[in-house]
Amino acid sequence: MFEQLREVSADFEESMCWTVIRPHQARLTVDDVLRRLRGDPDTMTTYRPVDVGYDDDVVFLEQRGDAVIVVGYSVGSDEEDVLRRLSQDATVHEVFWLINNFNRLYYAVDGVLVTELDVLCPQDRWGADPDALTDHLDALRDLRDRERGPFPDWETAMATVESLTGLGLDAGWFDRPQLFAKINRR
Repeated sequence: MFEQLREVSADFEESMCWTVIRPHQARLTVDDVLRRLRGDPDTMTTYRPVDVGYDDDVVFLEQRGDAVIVVGYSVGSDEEDVLRRLSQDATVHEVFWLINNFNRLYYAVDGVLVTELDVLCPQDRWGADPDALTDHLDALRDLRDRERGPFPDWETAMATVESLTGLGLDAGWFDRPQLFAKINRR
């Protein structure tokens, strides 16, 4: 996926945030999630992600069954607050990285940040239960132990979220029209 993305746009390779929100009971819609991100559902349109340049205040959204996927360059300046809003009556798994290697993998449930970890140093964990994801971090720990070089952790971090949620992205996702909206409007 990253090799294909590199050919059409370096933006997502350098900075990306991928979030999967799964509600506990009632169906959560794209409109609900967009409101939690302080966006206006009435302004939603569609764009191919590869055609939109870097912008902290835009997201792409997709409804997949009961889950909502959000992809963007950033979730906003206050990630913990965003995670609390997104995880109300839901479970959130999120991974993001920035060009300077600042990154995180989050697990939040019912407004509580359960686990936060540094993808490049998965032994560095925080949250209400820092060890909640321990059984799912073997691949990240293995990469860290082998010190394979720069950037293999983004793919592995995405695969970790995919294994936790059962949902994934492929390179073609970025080339297909997706729901698009501005966030942080209030």
